[in-house]
Amino acid sequence: MGKMIKEILPHLKYILISIFLLISNPIFGQEFNISLISDKIYYNKLSSELIATGNVKAIYDNTILSADKIIYNSNLDKISIIGKFVIHDGENTITSNNDAIINTKLKSGLIKGARAIINNKLQVSAKSLNQKNNNYNIFNTVIASSCEICAKNPTPFWQIRARKIIHDKEKQKIFFENARLDFLGLPVLYIPNLNIPEPGILRASGVLVPQFSTSDKVGFSSKIPYFIVLNDNKDITLTPYIMSKNSIILETDYRQYSSNGYFELKNAFSIKDNFNHGRLNGFIEGKGSFALRKNYITDFNLDLANTIDFANGEKPFKYNYDYAEPEDDRLKNSFDINKTTSESFFQFGTSFTQSFRYKDFDGDGIKEEDPNVPLILPEYYFKKNYYDNTYAGKYSLTAQSVNLANLSTGQYSRIGGKVDWKTDWKTDNGFNFATLTQLNANTYFIDDNFYKNAVPLGMIEARYPLKKSNEKSSHLVEPITQIIWSPNQLTGYLNNNQNTSDSTTAEFEETNLFSTNRFPGFDDVEAGLRANIGGKYILHEPNGWEFTTTAGRVFRQKDLNQFDASKSTGLDKLNSDYVSAFSLKSPQRLKVLTRLLLDDSMDASKHETKLNYTTEKYSTDIGYVWLDKQSVLNLDSHQHELNISADYMINQNWKFGADWRQNINTHSPIRGNFDVVFENDCAKLNFSLDLKYDEQDRIDRTFGMQIFLSGLGSDTNKKKFNNRCRS
Repeated sequence: MGKMIKEILPHLKYILISIFLLISNPIFGQEFNISLISDKIYYNKLSSELIATGNVKAIYDNTILSADKIIYNSNLDKISIIGKFVIHDGENTITSNNDAIINTKLKSGLIKGARAIINNKLQVSAKSLNQKNNNYNIFNTVIASSCEICAKNPTPFWQIRARKIIHDKEKQKIFFENARLDFLGLPVLYIPNLNIPEPGILRASGVLVPQFSTSDKVGFSSKIPYFIVLNDNKDITLTPYIMSKNSIILETDYRQYSSNGYFELKNAFSIKDNFNHGRLNGFIEGKGSFALRKNYITDFNLDLANTIDFANGEKPFKYNYDYAEPEDDRLKNSFDINKTTSESFFQFGTSFTQSFRYKDFDGDGIKEEDPNVPLILPEYYFKKNYYDNTYAGKYSLTAQSVNLANLSTGQYSRIGGKVDWKTDWKTDNGFNFATLTQLNANTYFIDDNFYKNAVPLGMIEARYPLKKSNEKSSHLVEPITQIIWSPNQLTGYLNNNQNTSDSTTAEFEETNLFSTNRFPGFDDVEAGLRANIGGKYILHEPNGWEFTTTAGRVFRQKDLNQFDASKSTGLDKLNSDYVSAFSLKSPQRLKVLTRLLLDDSMDASKHETKLNYTTEKYSTDIGYVWLDKQSVLNLDSHQHELNISADYMINQNWKFGADWRQNINTHSPIRGNFDVVFENDCAKLNFSLDLKYDEQDRIDRTFGMQIFLSGLGSDTNKKKFNNRCRS
């Protein structure tokens, strides 16, 4: 019993205090229910004051007041705080070293020399704080910052000085009056009125991070986006893009979500255009996806721009103002409805491509606008798989149709499909065999004429995977042989019109080495007797080394001239070039990928190599490309390029990035980009230099700057930074 009494005695005062609160609660009034804990509590009947001293904690709802001494006056229904105190409501903290008087809800009152932390992020130091009801905190003569401030570093990286700050808790906004932004103690910007969302709020109307830049092409420019929340599912961003060289653009970005999908519309149009004779120019982009009944999905992509006068030297709007790369000279628009199940796929849609290509298309020496831009209305595709349990095979039915309308070539329609059956089996000694039979058929309507064709196809495949493993490594070698037959000439009519055919080109690479048909479209099928011969090799080591390779070649009985030099490099001979791909991954974070297309003399018509090396401090990517003139459709000359990009983390605050693209053929640069980023606990600064070179090696330099201030509608401190106040 004595031992129990000794354990209870230290806590006896808190027990007595709790009993006292239960019996004295009526003095606080029936409307308010405050819990009070302190070392000592007594009541003065003459002054009607309840006095608590020593480690005082007053609790109302989720708000906690911590102080050395408080006095509650029942006549005035006010709480007087004597000396230093802290008020915390779960998200915001207010501190002061001065006396204060507040109401019994711990929400309203006048506090002198107040310091507050809003949402555990934005620090506010004010000459006085006037709390009005539950929703408003009014700070007077204020300094605000989200940076670490201490005696050793009293000047924060950035701060806002304002005559008044109003914190509207209901609207979750902070309003600044007569605000001045300082960097390292130096004033840089004056703003009469500014409002921002509370720190941590993901969606709130207001100004987003501005972007400033200067370039040789457009001069000094600024983008100051303004984000507007329309409701929980809709918002819009308006961005004035103002340039010193007499151009003004307005950008908009509208987003809307619903229970079954979303869509987004972006556009930019010139109020004043310095490049194209000052007239109205612009573009609109959009995308969206919606779920329909019975698991159907509808998607759309929109990309349209105003037409231009090529003959008078006008250039596309997107190219003039760097909304797209110069090679992005075709804008595709599409709309489709599709449905995917485990056994089938259905798609019905239409598309239109707007071309901004301007060159000599017909070879007469005169440049002209691209005439090969059909309107696809409509296009249909359906495929369904059927499984045969009796013979362990799979049947597939594919149907497709397309209708093209072109101003220069008229109307063209095609309806076709294919039926195939495939089965595979294994032998006891490890051989894997597979067979495929297929029938392709098409009908064409061209210039009121009706054509049709059909071609059968058969294939037998043999694989013999060999695997060897031990504790140190595992090896897998798999030789593959495919024998494929189809007639040397199909039955019927073949569509050779380049403007209406979807098989004008065929690329040869390791991904389609073991394919029965390398034409990308439906209107052409590889013909003749041929063999795809090659293999795969995979090396894996537990310590992190991995190596894979695929290599092979196509052998034909007869060259049928299906793949001439204008259609594909690598397939345009009796036997194809050698195609191969290698990938290497090391435990030291090195990755290498190489693709090669080699002729009989081991000369490359296509060579692509990508190298990546990453550590905690830096990463490097190197890309090398060699493409022969005919290896890519519409490539006018050899493409020989080197691309190098690197990121280096100098320390926890500074990061450097660079990207350089070089034309090795002409020994001239194509593009360069350099970034320097500074980031600390409360800010992020991004400085960039962008270099673009045209065909005459003229250079356009663009210097850019963006500043993100944590706590002012952005959050940059995603990683831990060392406290500047530590020794």
